[in-house]
Amino acid sequence: MNAGRPAGGKVELEPPSVLVADDDIPHRRGVREALEAHGFSVVGEVSDAAAAIGAAGRLKPDICLIEIELPEEGLTAVGRIAKASPKTLIVVLSRSDRSEDVVTAFTRGASGYLLKGISGDQLASTLRGAYGGEPPLSRSLVPHLVDEIRRGSARRLSLPGGPVTLTPREWEVAELLREGHSTAEIATRLGVSPITVRRHVGLLLRKLDAESREDAVAKLRSYRRR
Repeated sequence: MNAGRPAGGKVELEPPSVLVADDDIPHRRGVREALEAHGFSVVGEVSDAAAAIGAAGRLKPDICLIEIELPEEGLTAVGRIAKASPKTLIVVLSRSDRSEDVVTAFTRGASGYLLKGISGDQLASTLRGAYGGEPPLSRSLVPHLVDEIRRGSARRLSLPGGPVTLTPREWEVAELLREGHSTAEIATRLGVSPITVRRHVGLLLRKLDAESREDAVAKLRSYRRR
């Protein structure tokens, strides 16, 4: 939370700062106007994933509102922003309601997922709630997430040596490895011990027939999911 400023013997909290990452310029401007009208401070606007990562690391905003269809891979940017500015609340604002995108966004560090089409008033209210600790999630996405959880989960990778099946936890570790996180960072993100992470990494190396983490990451980057 931003530091307060003394005013007449009282402390006034600064408005939540927001970075908006969206390549749809008219929509981005509309978001900015709506948020500023509701007391937010929009500290930056960017139109691609690389710029979003750089701006988040430089500005350290309270909230990063990001479109995952950004040029240069918005979903990858979510993970890198979480690493560059750990205290930033990352909220996806997207046209995609695919359960795979929603789950991947949360796995990579997003705190919320909203669908484009939400009104300016609703967006501001939802982000205000998120800033206070309420998970921001469009209601229409709940059935998708329930179905994803019920399916459970193992994921199959099609690699040159044949299909490989990963458990949900192995998949989470694999995604974080691909993003360049260390053992300690993965442990913190998943709420487990470093020993547990190393065990999962060892299992991944065997399943992927990889000689090292670097080799495993190279194979994961060439995967096709089924």
